[in-house]
Formats: sequence, C-alpha cells, structure tokens
Amino acid sequence: MACASAGKRDMIMNQPRHGGDVPVAKRRRRVEPTGAAAAGIPEDIVEEILLRLPVKSILRFRSVCKSWRAMVADPRFVRLQLHHSTTAARHRPLSMLVLADWCVPEQRRGTIDFFSYPGHGVAADFAHRITWSSNSKSTVAAAADGYAAADWDAVDDGADAADDGAAADNLDDAAVDWDDDDDWDIDVGAIGWGLHLHCNGLVLLRSTMKYSTQMLVCNPATKELAELPDCAPDYFGVQAVSFYADQSTGKTKVVHCFIRHCNKTYTDYSVGCEVLSLGSPAWRPVADPPYLVKTKTSPCILGGIYWIAALPSPSTGSCTTPGIVRFDVCSEEFASFPCPPFMERQKMSDVACGELTELGGKLCYVHAPADDRVELWTASAADGGGSRPRWSLQCTVVLPHSFDTFFQFTYDYQGGIFFYVDYAMIYRYDVERRVVERVVDMLEEMTYFDSSRCKLDRCDGDWMHHAIQYSESLVSIQAN
Repeated sequence: MACASAGKRDMIMNQPRHGGDVPVAKRRRRVEPTGAAAAGIPEDIVEEILLRLPVKSILRFRSVCKSWRAMVADPRFVRLQLHHSTTAARHRPLSMLVLADWCVPEQRRGTIDFFSYPGHGVAADFAHRITWSSNSKSTVAAAADGYAAADWDAVDDGADAADDGAAADNLDDAAVDWDDDDDWDIDVGAIGWGLHLHCNGLVLLRSTMKYSTQMLVCNPATKELAELPDCAPDYFGVQAVSFYADQSTGKTKVVHCFIRHCNKTYTDYSVGCEVLSLGSPAWRPVADPPYLVKTKTSPCILGGIYWIAALPSPSTGSCTTPGIVRFDVCSEEFASFPCPPFMERQKMSDVACGELTELGGKLCYVHAPADDRVELWTASAADGGGSRPRWSLQCTVVLPHSFDTFFQFTYDYQGGIFFYVDYAMIYRYDVERRVVERVVDMLEEMTYFDSSRCKLDRCDGDWMHHAIQYSESLVSIQAN
C-alpha cells in the first residue's frame, strides 16, 4: 500500500498543472492589475483627473503604479499640466506666492519662505523654504575682488508641501519656531535677494549683494532647486535680468544685460547681453544693447522683453535721458521702443520709481507722479501697417498714504489689479468702481502657517516681503 500511495503522488506531481519538471523561474505567474487598470478606468480619464489636481497630489499619485509614474514623467503630460494650470488661472481666484525674505545681516544668514496666498484674508500656507548662510571672511573677500566666490550647496529633503484648501479657522494656533520646517540649505555669499521673477512655475532669485553673479532657479511645487552658471560681471555690480519661455523651443531662458565699462560722464561705455537656456552649462552671448540698460525690466510680452535704458543727451552726449529698449526673443536683437509722453520731460533720476510690467497682455509702465499716486500706462501693439505703438493712460491709483516703492504684480479674473507697496502692504484696485481696496499687511497682519498646520512665530531680523502671481507646474529645471 505504501508503494501504491507513493506512485500516485508521483503521478499527481508530474501533471502539467503543478509545474512538473518546468523550472520555477519559467513558470507563468498571474499578474494582477493595479491602479486605474484594476478599477477599469481608461488611461485618458486618469490623465484628465490628474491634470486637475495640485502638483503635490500628482507627485504623490506617482507611487500608485508604474503606468501612472510613467504618465506623470512624460514631457507631454508636463506640457498639458502647465497649460491647464495657466489657463484655469484666468477664470478662478488668484494663486499667489508670498516670499518672506528674512536675514540677520551681521550673522549673514537668513531664509526665503514660499507661502501660498489666495489673494484674500490673512492666512498664508507654507509651501517651501530656502535657507542660506555665509562665511563672513569669504564674503568680504568676494566683495573685495568684485566677484562672489562662495559655492551653492543645495539639498532637497523631499518634504511634502503644505496641504491644500485649508481654512485659517481650522488650523492649529499652537506657535512653533519659524525654523522648524523642512528646507533647502544653501551656503551663499549674498546678503539678500532682489525682486523675484516667475515663469512657467519656476521662480528666479537674484542676489542683491554688489558684484555678485549668483542666481538661483527653483520650482516651489516640485522642490527642485538649481544654481545658474556664473554670469558676466557688471561694471556697477548690479544684475539686470529677465525670465521667459521660448515658445518656439519650449525652453525657459534667462536674459542678462551687463555693463562692461563706463566713464564718469557716461559718454564712453560698452554694454553686453547674454542668454542662458536652463539646463545649459554656460551663457551664450547675443547682440549688444545700444544704450546703457538699467535694472528695470519687464516680463516677456508679445515676443519682446523691455528695459528702461539711459540714452545719450543730444546736447552733451551723456547718457542722462531715460528711454526704453526692446529685446526681440526670436531675433535676439535690441531696438528702441517709444516712450510714454511723460518720459520726454524726465531725467534718469526721475524714473527711479518707474516699473515695466504686464497688464492685460500689454506692456505697462508704472509711473509715480506723486508720493501717494500711481499712473498705469499701457502700450498698444504695433500693427502690420507700420504704425508705432501708442501709450495710453489706463488708470490712476490714489493711495491713502505716501509710499517709497510700488509694485504692480497681477490682476484677477474680475478685472482687479493687485499691487504691493513698501514690501509689506497688498492692495487691490477695482477698475470698474475706481476704488483702492486694502487687502493685507504681509508684515503685521498676515498669519503664516507651517506644513504641520501650526502658526509660525517670527524671528528677529530684517524682513522684506514680495508677492508674485504664481501657477504651479511640473516643469523641471535640469530637464528643461
């Protein structure tokens, strides 16, 4: 009986359905579907759903399955998400970034914190942080040599961004130390950062230290951070840069103008310009500007970037007459551009508060004729008949107090124009009612929350606040 039982077992084990003599490695295994396939959701529907989510959620859903990870990494999906993000922003409440720039000058350290702000109320949610510190000896040496010598050391800690859609009254009011949040650590030779430029979800940061050539680009949504190659040094030690997306190639580019030399009378000078495509190892020289270019620049508007420039005076030849030059992003050449009528009566010292920006798809000049008044002038586009662009007064904004600095940075889908003054107060101008509405004081009134939904306390030090319109994106800096 024992032999019969053993023979029966051998016959059963040798049947094909049990594998028999087939090696284990070659046995077919049933692969269970995962993710959307398991639920029977077509991939095109999954794509439409993901495109409507915040970037933070999209990045989390990459771990669902390999097909979702491949979909999110596809350049086509990145382009679709960017298009959806920028298009939807025109028909819904604003998405802003408030950048709190904090530093202790004597200790040469500080942070730049990115907070998302909906354009109303007093609550701002933490998004990301860049921290910096510098060795005083190396910084002094860099300033003495006329160059910034310190290296950047960026560390991405992979922490999650702030949760979306949180109301301020549901947040925990427990105070925590401002420095407890996750951050990017950077060792720099700069004391602070200038006005921040935004393009396709990327933010360009420029050092404000004289003679520094340091610039950073970061994506606050994906937490990618990169140092740009050193640009050419400027004779006066300042940075005149602009940031735009090349529509023909899809590349994001930085344009940098610099002065090679200039005599004391501003009659003998040389100006250069260079362009950097993100991801490229070096700047590329392009045509020189015809005049002394100042730091005042605009976003890319209808294929051009505009700079306030110093033109030679007809009587003396000294560059004391204000003007505007246009950089064509296709031909990469400069040309003179008509000025608003009031500039014909001004000197260079009179345009210190002037700003070039974008308003409703047009070039806008922000003119401050008085300490409490701002005029917004817009330029019409040149038509095919050869007529020159014309400037017209769009509106006059009268503030309830005087100001030193004024930055018009965005407008909402209801026609309101947002601006902030003196790096602290945000206002909204209702164009239809011609009324200035006070929004919030970023320094004294706004409440900042960290990623754990706890209220942040301020550190002692010097503070500057900037606000920019912002659209989230998956655009990569290195893979750009």
